[in-house]
Amino acid sequence: MNPAPADAPAPRGARPTTRPILRRSLRIVGIALALLLVAALSSPWWFNARRVADLALAQADIATGLDWAYDGEPALRWRPQPWLALPNLEVRDASGRSVLAAERLEIALPWSTLRGESLRVDAFRVEALDIDLDAAIAWWNAQPAGDLADLPRLDGLVITRGQLRWAGGALQDIELILPRFALGEPMALALRGSVVETTAEPRAPFALLLQIDAVPEAAPLRLERFALRVDGSGPIAATTATGRLQFAPWALDANGDIASWPEAWPALPAPLSDSPSPLAFTLAQEGESAMTAHTVLSLTRDTHHVDAEGTPEAVIAWLDDADAAALPPLRVRATLSEVALDGVRLEGVSVALDADAADPANAGDIAEAAR
Repeated sequence: MNPAPADAPAPRGARPTTRPILRRSLRIVGIALALLLVAALSSPWWFNARRVADLALAQADIATGLDWAYDGEPALRWRPQPWLALPNLEVRDASGRSVLAAERLEIALPWSTLRGESLRVDAFRVEALDIDLDAAIAWWNAQPAGDLADLPRLDGLVITRGQLRWAGGALQDIELILPRFALGEPMALALRGSVVETTAEPRAPFALLLQIDAVPEAAPLRLERFALRVDGSGPIAATTATGRLQFAPWALDANGDIASWPEAWPALPAPLSDSPSPLAFTLAQEGESAMTAHTVLSLTRDTHHVDAEGTPEAVIAWLDDADAAALPPLRVRATLSEVALDGVRLEGVSVALDADAADPANAGDIAEAAR
């Protein structure tokens, strides 16, 4: 005789088995939770955009250590997904300095994120974003070290009419599009803007166009399979490069080509300046930041080759100092196929420059002719 099926009703008078009781209890609990969710979303509290916005910014305060505030009436909707818009957003640091501001910020999240099942942002749009780069870097440097392995997946980042300010200049009229950012997945970022100088002798604004393709990874945060395309006007050189970029600590390994040397840059010495060929380069940096990192740069055009070593911060300080030493704070070695000096042609020339040499007499040129 075959045993009764598992779901067959128990004989009259018998006690129910544990499994039907558990199944019935879970069904009741599920119905109760659904009713509570409907009640919560139907309550005036959840339809009050200001209360939801205040709650969201209170969490942002805790997460970042910054003061998040807005001015105006926020907007909120729950269908087809939770969506919140904040007007006149301003974020200040502990000293009261504005780190960033925006005329309007919109963010959309999937229900799975609110339920804690995922860490994802479906849309993020910012209008008239204004970032103080110096304040933002100071805040970033004050954060505890971490591998940032829990970065959210971000779809649909759009910034319009943005501005990035720093001491001496700004990148204005920023238009940025990043369709997707997710660790381990390819990303493509497109940015355009206008660079404006605010120094005593500013140049005319010049255009900047930037395209970055890469695969973001974490622990530490970095961009693998990095591909860069830069174009623009004025001192912006048409450049392509590939490599790898790590943010903290800073590390960059890249190689690429500069299509032509901009007239706004310091003139290249002959014979590098005599050729219309693209200028190939390799760049390696390691340090706490891009400005303070130990930097090795190699330039090659045709049969001519130059290696330079130093830090960007030191070179910029040397350029800005009217009383600086005659030699830049660099170690330079050049290998040139030929050099013409006062009607004399030298072939196979090697030139070395070391600003740190103990004897100033040894910091000049060391040239020798191969024949």
